[in-house]
This record gives sequence, C-alpha cells and structure tokens, in this order.
Amino acid sequence: MRLVEGQLIHRRYRLDQRLAQGGMGEVWRGWDMEINRTVAIKAMRADLTVDDSKLRRLRAEARNSANLAHPNIAALFEYYEDNGIGYIIMEYVPSPSLSQIFKKNGAMPATQLLPILIQTARGLFVAHSHGIIHRDVKPANIMVSDTGEVKITDFGVSYSMDQGQITQDGMVVGTAQYISPEQAQGEQATPQSDIYSLGVVAYEGLCGHRPFTGKTPVDIAAAHVNEAVPPLPESVDWQLNEFIMSMLAKNPADRPENALVISRTLAKIERRLLDAEAQALGEQENDNGGFRFGFKTQEIHKEPRTVSSAKHYPRYIYTTNAPEGEHAVQQGAAQQSAAHAAHAAHAAHATYAEQNDVHIQASHAPHGTPGTHAKEGER
Repeated sequence: MRLVEGQLIHRRYRLDQRLAQGGMGEVWRGWDMEINRTVAIKAMRADLTVDDSKLRRLRAEARNSANLAHPNIAALFEYYEDNGIGYIIMEYVPSPSLSQIFKKNGAMPATQLLPILIQTARGLFVAHSHGIIHRDVKPANIMVSDTGEVKITDFGVSYSMDQGQITQDGMVVGTAQYISPEQAQGEQATPQSDIYSLGVVAYEGLCGHRPFTGKTPVDIAAAHVNEAVPPLPESVDWQLNEFIMSMLAKNPADRPENALVISRTLAKIERRLLDAEAQALGEQENDNGGFRFGFKTQEIHKEPRTVSSAKHYPRYIYTTNAPEGEHAVQQGAAQQSAAHAAHAAHAAHATYAEQNDVHIQASHAPHGTPGTHAKEGER
C-alpha cells in the first residue's frame, strides 16, 4: 500500500507531508486528529513487508524508545501495525540538526558547544540506564532548537541489552565517521561506545572537522581502530582537551565511566569558562567607563552561567544508506546559527541526515584488519 497525502493511519493520524524516503521506510509530518498536535510518522516501505527482519527492526526501535521519557530524547507516542506495515508515531522535532549547524558555521567556541554536549550526555545516560545503546550517535541525530533544547533522535539501530539480537553475531550497524573502535571490529556495543561517538562529535565541534578521514569507509573505520587521535587545537581549554581525548580512548575501559560523569564534568568546565569570560568582559568594561558593546557591567553579570539539572531525569561490508528516519523530521525547519542556539541553551538551562553519512555492517575479522569490499545498500 502506497502512502499518500491526506491518508489516515490508525483512524487517527493524518499524513500531511512526506519529509524523507530511504532504504527501509519513509517519514511523514502528520496530524494527530484526537488531540490536535503535529507528529512525525515513520513507516516501513510497503515493498519490504515480505522481509520480516525489517519489521522486527522497527518493532525493536519502538520498544527501545518507548520508556525513554526525557527532555533530551525525542518521544515515542505509539506503535501500530497494519497489513504487515509498521508505523512509529513520535514527537515532531522542527529543529536543525547539529550537522546542519556544523556545516553552516564550522568550529564552535567551547562555551557554545558545551551546552549541546551536556544535554546530549544527559539523554544518553537515561537511555543507558534503561539498557539501551544508541549505536549511531552523530550530529545528524542531535537536534538543536532555537531555544537551545537538544533532542536525540533515531533509535533505528539501537540495541537493548535485555532483548535478543536482531543483527547477526559479529555484525554492527553504525556510521563509519563516528563509530567506536570496538564496533568497527565487530564487537558488541556498550555505553562506552556511545561515549566514544559523542567524543567524535565534540572533536568535530571544536575543530570544524572529524578526527579521521579516508578515501573509503574501510579507511575511516581502520583509522578509528589503529590511528592516534590528532591533537585538538592549542586554543582549546586544557581541561576540556584532556577530557575529550579521554572520551576518544581506544580502550573502552579508559573512557569516562558513564554519560552522567560526562554531563557533570562538562558542566563544571562550562561554568569555569563562562566565569572567566565574564570576568574578562568586566575588566574590559572598566577600562571603557563600565560599558562594552552597549551592555552595562551589571547586565553582563546577569547572563546565566550555570547549567541546571534536567527536569527528568572484521571482514567488512560497508553500505551507504539514503537519509531516512528521524534525521529528516526537521528538514523543513529554518537553520539556526550556532551562536544563537548556544546562547539560548544557556538560558534554557538556567530556567535528514548528514550529507554522505556512511553506515556500515561488519563481520568478524582479525584485530584491526578491515576488508575492502564496499557497496551501496541499506543499514
């Protein structure tokens, strides 16, 4: 059954606009006619109904997301099946992705990037506390609203430690540019794997580029396994530098203990940097009669400087995947500047997909020995 505009799903959700279509399904902006709100609807492709593994993957995504109630995770509202097609009804996030912000602005000042990383870590900690490993943490799956609120999206390849395997033993699905060394070698993902991926996001935000590049996905994955992480710029605060590099340790045991440690440590660094920034501005204001850029000294010190707690708490086969899933929910939204989003994030605390993403599937291989077969396909 082909989905069309105006069609009703479950006699409740109206399809308003197709946002994206990919290898496994399509995403629509819809309208909940019972409670009058905009929703996002992720549906399987009708021609894939004969492939039970695709339906099982969608069911797993729904199960893994269902209990993750947190302000920094896009909410799942309902899961529904009809004639072998699965539908996920979820929160509509009309925000640009962090990948869009990176593409537009390049490297970000630490005080602008840190609120985004802190909120992402909080969301990941909640997921990990429920036994859910995201396995595809990357800028395209991190939405940043114009009020500074972060939403983690797309649990489509997530793994639950409480349920059976959907992918085969030794297989891993992720994105080569952000994948952890253990995932790249076909080992089981853990919370530390998501922490590594978040470290890559942090590195990219501070440098304006990823730590590893290559001509092929094989080269990139091999670099994550075998190559030392290039140093961050000298302009990066030393404590932040050391902590981000610890997130990128090759050995999972050498990374921060959990995502809560990450959010708390980064929040402390953020407060220190903001205090130093405010002090420097205050000293410059005193040299100019108490004014700088049109602000009075007392007004500058009213800027929020702390982050409040959240309200709730290998032989390789590489495949290139077309954009799909929640990545696309925000495609129609206007892009916000990094400075605007980050400034709003400070205030909020106080009170589809990235182009050319490469998804990979990997089977067992000798340690650090990638294969060379590459092809287009689905994740």
